[in-house]
Order: sequence, then structure tokens, then C-alpha cells
Amino acid sequence: MTSGSLPRAAAHRIACAVVAAEIRRLRGKDLPLLHPDGWSESLAIGDKGLGLDSMEQLGALGALANTFDLDDAMLGQEPPKTVGEWIDWIMRRHASGESCLIVKTSGSTGSPIACAHAMTDLLAEAAYLVTRFSKRRRFVALVPAHHLYGIIWTALMPALMGLPVITRTIGAALDLAPGDLIVAVPDQWQSIQRLSARFPDHVVGVSSAGPLNDEIAADLLAAGLTRLVDIYGSTETGGIAMRELPATMYDLLPKWQLLPLGNNDSQLADYRGLHSLPDHVERVGDRSMRPIGRRDGAVQVGGHNVWPTRVAEMLRTIDGVADAAVRLHANGRLKAFIVPDGRYDPVELSDRIEQAAVDRLAGPERPKSLKFGATLPRNAMGKLEDWA
Repeated sequence: MTSGSLPRAAAHRIACAVVAAEIRRLRGKDLPLLHPDGWSESLAIGDKGLGLDSMEQLGALGALANTFDLDDAMLGQEPPKTVGEWIDWIMRRHASGESCLIVKTSGSTGSPIACAHAMTDLLAEAAYLVTRFSKRRRFVALVPAHHLYGIIWTALMPALMGLPVITRTIGAALDLAPGDLIVAVPDQWQSIQRLSARFPDHVVGVSSAGPLNDEIAADLLAAGLTRLVDIYGSTETGGIAMRELPATMYDLLPKWQLLPLGNNDSQLADYRGLHSLPDHVERVGDRSMRPIGRRDGAVQVGGHNVWPTRVAEMLRTIDGVADAAVRLHANGRLKAFIVPDGRYDPVELSDRIEQAAVDRLAGPERPKSLKFGATLPRNAMGKLEDWA
């Protein structure tokens, strides 16, 4: 474990991302004023600043309380009026390492689950990773700071290293410079691979929140990326293991051990006890492993857990659909094979399916490719198989 408290710079970055996400939830759109990276501590949160009304300010306080394990006893006599007063409230709770951050699973299907992480554990993970990524000049963040991956890589690590964080968006110029460390998810790396002809010298990439395609990784390295590191973990556990491409095996982070579970299965252990792995894994020795399939049948779409079987169940309830199967497409989105019941022509049925998906599924759950056939594709053993 590592002692110490949440750095104020990290608290600031995480808090602004938390509030931006909460206001986006309340309004259904982004704040028009500024990207949260531009919210100085002196910025007012009311009419002359962020423009939050009284209900939105209460929503922001609730979101911060839920993330930083706060309560109203640590508030002042007057409600916070500036971003800095939000941070003061957070730091009163996090003045020592005896605190936690609470992050939620994506909740793509079903209710999100709140996962509490001791600040000592988060700082220990960040401090170890700092030793593996020295000689960086700045962090280039393509992920928000209120998810666990972003907390570690775009808030805690930069604060511990005293380095700036530059936020970039796919589809706009990345403006990379020598010494940058890019923090992104697999879908973003796929886009970067298509858009970036050549990387500057000494640029390092990090990926997490889903498996990184080895062919895309090879192309990125061929385009001049100095290193590309894939982090394996989950919202429940934090970082578990890492691999440096082109290696296929992941090496455990120092806090973890792999213990046998029976039937050639494994589980995690640390000083707090035993933990379930999100995937079945292939082990090599005591400290190396490779994920070989989710335990719960989920796949990752844009960093969100999505359950194809549940999406297929929804599709089967649509008038005109006799049966359906759903899989992850090679492009990173879901695809669906539909068996029509004959009541609608393919064009009309496609429209019905697309409208039902918009009405009843979250964005990552919506199949982007439909194929129609008389029966679901099955192999000689009668098991569902993939389709082109």
C-alpha cells in the first residue's frame, strides 16, 4: 500500500468530469460554456460562470458526494459558489489516505454497480505505474476522468508526476509532441490508426476498457509509436495486469496473485482477500495470464459492457422477428442475424428493428449490422456459429 492523500490537482480534474457528466445527464446535452478541463477554481458555478441553476447545483453536489464519499457535515454554512469550493469540500474528506473513491460500472444493461476503492490502493497503483512510464512530458487524455481508467491515468498519475494533461477528441487534430503519453480505449486506437500517418518520436500509448486488437496495435507501432501498453482490469478490481505489445501475455500488477479455483480456473487475491476475475484466463507460470472469454458473456463496445444474449432477447420481442442472434462485429459494434416470420418485407422489418433499438436499447447495445436468413447459422453440432 501507499500512504498519502488525494492530490488536489487530481481531485479538481475528477470533480469537474463528475459534474460535467451529471449535468449532461440532467440536460441531455453537454454544458455549452467550457470543456471541464477549463474550469478554474475561481469559476463561479451559478449564473456568472457555469450557469447551473439551483436544482443542477444540488445535482452536482449529490454526484460529488457519491463519488468522493462526502456528506453535508463537511459543507460550510453557505452552499459552494465556485469550483474551488467544491474542491475544498472534497479535500476536507480526503486530507488523509483513509478515504475512498466510488465509481460505477457502465450499466449498459441493468443497473450500474457502485464500487468503492480505497484511496491508498488507487495511489499505490498509480505510483507503481509511474515507475513504468518515466520520461513523459505530458498526458494526452481521450477518456474522461470520472471512470476508473481515467482516474488512474488522467488524474492521479499526472498529479504524482507533476505533468500537464491535455484533452483531445478523436476527429480533431491530436497535435502530439515528443514525449506524450496517449490514454485511449480500443475504439479510439482504431480511429487513431486510420487517421495518424506517423507519430512524433518517443510517443507512448496506453489502452484499456476492452481487448486491444493485435493487428491494430502492430499498425500503430509500425507508424512510429514507441510503446503501446494494454491494461487489463475492471471497475470492480482496478488494474489487474498489463502487456506491452506485441506480447500476448499479461503480467500481473504487483498487488495481485493468481490462485487456483478448480477446473483449471483461477481467481485473484490481494491483501484484502479473494476476488473474481472478469474473464476466464489462460495461465503461464505464477505471474502471467491471457484472458480467453468473459465469465458473464459480456462484450465491450466503446468501453461499455454489453450482453449480446440480452440484446437478442429484446430483438425476439419485435413483431416480425421469429428468432435472432447477436455477436460482436469485427468493427467493434454489435451485429444481428434475424430470422423473419414472414409478415414484413426486409426493408420494413429493418425499419422496425432500428426504431425498437433506438427506443429500448442504450447506444452501445444497438446492432449496427443486420443480416436476414431462414434459420440461424449453426455448425454440424447444432451450436450457433458466426456469420459474415
